[in-house]
Amino acid sequence: MGRETDNWPFVKAKYFTPVPLHSPRKVRVIVVHDMEFPERLTAAEDVAHYFATLNEKDAHGHPIQKSAHVCVDTNSVVQCVHDRDVAYAAPGCNGDGIQIELAGYIRQTREQWLDEYGQGLFNVAANVIAQYLVKFDLLPVHLTDEQLANGDRGIVGHDQVSRVYKRSTHTDPGPNFPWDILIEKVGPLYAKRLNPLA
Repeated sequence: MGRETDNWPFVKAKYFTPVPLHSPRKVRVIVVHDMEFPERLTAAEDVAHYFATLNEKDAHGHPIQKSAHVCVDTNSVVQCVHDRDVAYAAPGCNGDGIQIELAGYIRQTREQWLDEYGQGLFNVAANVIAQYLVKFDLLPVHLTDEQLANGDRGIVGHDQVSRVYKRSTHTDPGPNFPWDILIEKVGPLYAKRLNPLA
């Protein structure tokens, strides 16, 4: 069951750190991001293409390196970095995190997150997260900052990683992100994957 995350369409990100097959990394957290990209039907595909062709530079002329494991919109999932490898999305939790990008913006209200597009988005995202939780033996819980700092296993936002490890300033997925709804949707899917005959 846990291997099913290997079956999504794959568009290889330009920047990531390969990890040897004989030395698998230990995944501890699922990190939820928003794309800062419009809620449209092709958001996952569009942002995956962005990661694949990224050609931005910082103020010093150095390449800006960023990526995620998967991009999710209301009707699709595109993988950009293999689960075994390290994506560049949340410094502090890159090495032991799975990075998931959701279509939308930090500025969205709770109502905007939960509109018709958002309902589809959360259904797809919950399914993705449940698969990863089973694959890496993680718990279907939204960790507190203290739990993240203590090394607990579960689901966090990029904002929490920024606060706890102080290696980035990103605040996504934003203050109005409906964590309660996401976790509520993840729970039954996680349980069904643990015991598919129940």
